[in-house]
Amino acid sequence: MPASLQHPAPQTRRTPPPNSLLRTVITALLIAQTALPTNLLSQMMAAPIPQKPTQNATPLHSTTPLTSDEKILQALNRFTYGPRPGDLERVRAIGLSAWFNQQMNPAKIDDSTLEARLAAYPAMQLPLDRMMAMYPTNATIRADMNGRGSGIPGGEAEKAIYADQMSREKDNKKKAKDPSANPDDTPLLSPETTAQLLDLPPDKRFSALCKMRPPQLQQLRRSLTPEQREHLTDGFTPQQIEALAAFNRPQAVVAAEDVQTKLLRDIYTERQLQEVMVDFWLNHFNVYIKKSQQAPYYIASYERDAIRPLALGRFENLLVATATSPAMLNYLDNASSIGPHSEFAYRPGNNQKKRPSGLNENYARELMELHTVGVNGGYTQRDVTEVAKVFTGWTVGKRPNATEDIQPEFDASKHEPGPKLVLGTIIKDSGPNEGLAVLHMLATSPKTARFISTKLAIRFVTDNPSPAMIDRMARTFLTTNGDIRQVLLAMINSPEFFTRDTYRAKVKTPQDFVVSAVRASGANVTSPGALVDVLADLGMPLYGMQTPNGYSMKSDAWNNTAALIDRMNFAMALASNRVAGVTTDWPAILGNQQTTLTPEAKTAALEENLLHISVSDRTRQTILTQITTDPEQLESSLREVAMKDRRRDPLAVVPRNRHDGDLTGIDSQSALAAGLLFGSPEFQRR
Repeated sequence: MPASLQHPAPQTRRTPPPNSLLRTVITALLIAQTALPTNLLSQMMAAPIPQKPTQNATPLHSTTPLTSDEKILQALNRFTYGPRPGDLERVRAIGLSAWFNQQMNPAKIDDSTLEARLAAYPAMQLPLDRMMAMYPTNATIRADMNGRGSGIPGGEAEKAIYADQMSREKDNKKKAKDPSANPDDTPLLSPETTAQLLDLPPDKRFSALCKMRPPQLQQLRRSLTPEQREHLTDGFTPQQIEALAAFNRPQAVVAAEDVQTKLLRDIYTERQLQEVMVDFWLNHFNVYIKKSQQAPYYIASYERDAIRPLALGRFENLLVATATSPAMLNYLDNASSIGPHSEFAYRPGNNQKKRPSGLNENYARELMELHTVGVNGGYTQRDVTEVAKVFTGWTVGKRPNATEDIQPEFDASKHEPGPKLVLGTIIKDSGPNEGLAVLHMLATSPKTARFISTKLAIRFVTDNPSPAMIDRMARTFLTTNGDIRQVLLAMINSPEFFTRDTYRAKVKTPQDFVVSAVRASGANVTSPGALVDVLADLGMPLYGMQTPNGYSMKSDAWNNTAALIDRMNFAMALASNRVAGVTTDWPAILGNQQTTLTPEAKTAALEENLLHISVSDRTRQTILTQITTDPEQLESSLREVAMKDRRRDPLAVVPRNRHDGDLTGIDSQSALAAGLLFGSPEFQRR
């Protein structure tokens, strides 16, 4: 791994102290797991999790076969982001094999419910060139201001976005020259003007906003009451709401939509296996959203065009798609790699070099170390250098009349001429075909077959997969030319998959934990911005891994006390409707019987519906002790739970709904019991 991409030094994350309720519960859960605990999360994760035993039953032996329901839960916990209410019953009705076959053919699954939610994010539907033109980067704005750009798009919203960004650019230049200078002398709005604005019909109100300058928009947002803020965008189309957000920071809008639409897909898609595999490949072929100004735009196209269509296809096709994606060419710097003896490296007419060779080995190294044969794949530093030469000229270029680099291309003037020797094989001088030849050689290598099979087994089966299972998967990989569907079938049909040793043996990553809790609760997510912030707080921001190795899928990476406290805080916030934009409905989960059920019956029903297994007697007793306290104290404790807000969400042009976090109408017992179940050791595993 190149020095520039080495892992950054770990940073100490300051976790806020738990409130009195959480302090009591965490202490109780510690006692429930061990008499003398030393590390909270490690003790909780290490504790054996009961698999729905009968009362006073002896522990199940590791050779005891899984029941049919346990097999369904194993599949739902591995090939989806966790079961939703009713999923167990639906799979039971059609059979596990039929369900898995459905998931293997995602194009045949109706996903219209998800698509309706994604319609609120129109930028993600745009082709890359249109997205970059409509939501310009700072570089595009400066180019247009200097007369080198491709011109401002003609729409009302686009003109307003460009005008606001140019105004900010001018203000920044003024401040740079004279920090005391008044950046903008635009007259501020009067209260009468604000009232008149809010009385306008939606289209005229939007047009009026488009004509405002940045200081006026800032003043307007600050001056509105909560009721007025909610009315500001009444009747706006998704495109208008998106444009209003982009008046401030267009690039941030694109980045926010990248992560929010991904999270909505994780939660709501019916094509769960495809989405889990999309996430697997995005982590395997990791790119970083803050690599450059262009990275958020490239990532939108990367996921949509390079990863999702091929997530269940042939590995070689996926490898080529990622290698030629602007996202990868930008992230691992291959777009700027120049052959030492290329035409571009010399001045015309003499042999003096125009500049240093510019050969960049980042992609070549990660292609072998992380994408294909693995760190023990038998390559040498010379192979890395030769592969880097092979891929010189693979870059990102401009389309006619475009300001930004948006399309992959081969620049022959930057390509290193001559044959190359890669892993003992001579690669003939053939321009872009050299790269395709190397990708084919790596994609069909037995070492790649084993490396990919091992990563899949770690993601879907256990942290320490059986060598015999990996052998079968690798053989299938080679005999089917890297057909991912067939490799997954070889994995699930292995005798090691449905065993007591692998059942609920995987610890959830923060992403698994958050998404599975939202899915299990049946919550309605009207805005995922707060959930995006939660994932960042838990140490797993989407597209946020700076180094190319991606996030670890093993438990050790997520096994620490601070993580448990943060997870418990989120669990309690989710259960008590204190996550902005997310609403739970515990009466629906309980069949609208919450007023007649005893605390014991509520806990049992929530165990059945949220976890589908029984928690330990001590965990259950801890929950019952907490939910049977004085009702006023119970509600007071829930009010102590910290609100999870959309504090870093550029799309939040209107602040959170004033009803978010309101406990009115919530059954406090159900909310607290559900939160504690989500925070329990049993829910931490899948």
